[in-house]
Amino acid sequence: MAAPSAAAPESEEGPGGKAKSPAVTPQKIRELIDEGIAPEEAGLEGKDTSALSESTNGSSQTDAFPFETTSKEAFFSRVETFTSLKWAGKPHELSPLICAKYGWTNIESDMLKCSSCQAFLCASLQLAFDFNKYKERCAELKKALCTAHEKFCFWPDSPCPDRFAVLLVGEPIALVSDFLDRFQSLCQLELQLPSLKPEDLKNMSLTEDKISLLLHLIEEELECKTEEEKTPVKLGSDLFQVHVPACILALCGWAYSPTSVSMHLPVITCSRCMRKVGLWGFHQIESSMLELDSSFGLGSTPTMPTEARSDRTPLVPTSPHRMITRSQDTTFPPGSEQDTSTRSFFDPSSQHRDWCPWVNPVQEKAASEDTGDQSELTSVKVEPGWRVVLNVLLAARKSNRAADAELVSLSVKSCKVFRIFRQWEAMCSS
Repeated sequence: MAAPSAAAPESEEGPGGKAKSPAVTPQKIRELIDEGIAPEEAGLEGKDTSALSESTNGSSQTDAFPFETTSKEAFFSRVETFTSLKWAGKPHELSPLICAKYGWTNIESDMLKCSSCQAFLCASLQLAFDFNKYKERCAELKKALCTAHEKFCFWPDSPCPDRFAVLLVGEPIALVSDFLDRFQSLCQLELQLPSLKPEDLKNMSLTEDKISLLLHLIEEELECKTEEEKTPVKLGSDLFQVHVPACILALCGWAYSPTSVSMHLPVITCSRCMRKVGLWGFHQIESSMLELDSSFGLGSTPTMPTEARSDRTPLVPTSPHRMITRSQDTTFPPGSEQDTSTRSFFDPSSQHRDWCPWVNPVQEKAASEDTGDQSELTSVKVEPGWRVVLNVLLAARKSNRAADAELVSLSVKSCKVFRIFRQWEAMCSS
């Protein structure tokens, strides 16, 4: 009976009598292979593979994955590598936002390179008169965004989250916060902001009332932010003439993000397609706009001063359209330094790239995150992204006003109750 007892330990031993480490798992072996380490070279037997992985790369490989796939900054850095010259004529399903989601960068014309495994993918679309063949080629390329990576590359299994590339229309709080951040950044440009053409705003159905409501929303959010932070929130400018175009540009996804390269230059960037536009080639807010009629009653706040708005009606000191028109009335002699005859007006919607979510159809409500079922959309209305954002912002403003009205209503009711109580008390005492 001694033989069976002697054989039992051998079932727990590997070849050569070496004991197997319970820490060796397929997942850890894959992590080591991802680093280019063969199991034999690593000496897996009897060693903790996770410690070995950390010693070879300075940190655990599993820690590196979340940074690559969850870094919003790295995501948009890849998006910025795509230009109109190197990535032209591609359908929206092969947009830079989709490619960057799976770790691809654009290095040459129609050529992609993985930021991790360094794999290459040629994404050329040859002219085809057969539309079905063209669609088949597009489907192949879309599939290749996952399959063209090296065998053990993490991108196919761990792409960036969808929220990086879409407008967060289902998250009003985040949407309002981002809108406010863009507005504050644009105010830093002050009179370098572009003048906007009234016809363009009319085509966008941006009425004075809507702009006024947005300005009121900004004012209210700044007041709340000041109360929370216990310090006054300062804008780059207190000029109302600056706040109107800054508000419209922020609504359409533009922001001012100065870098070491573009420091002190009026360059604005789209928050999704990452298009950069230098404003020196467009009509800018002229200094003559400072001389407005006193009858307009301009204040130093984004909208009408609070003390002049006891009923909080959506009014602004002067008409946004009238203010924009006045900047066009200023002319300078041809050939002078102030000559703007060759400049064009900045159109906040048409300056985006054609695949940008700000100008592409977006559904009012996103699908349920739990099921992802498109049938659970509360609204199937489809509009350009900036317009959907406008609707969400106006709804946020309306909810704020409803809350204020509710507080006022409760206050009025309480006054009536106390008045009745005092009358009843007086009758009882008599």
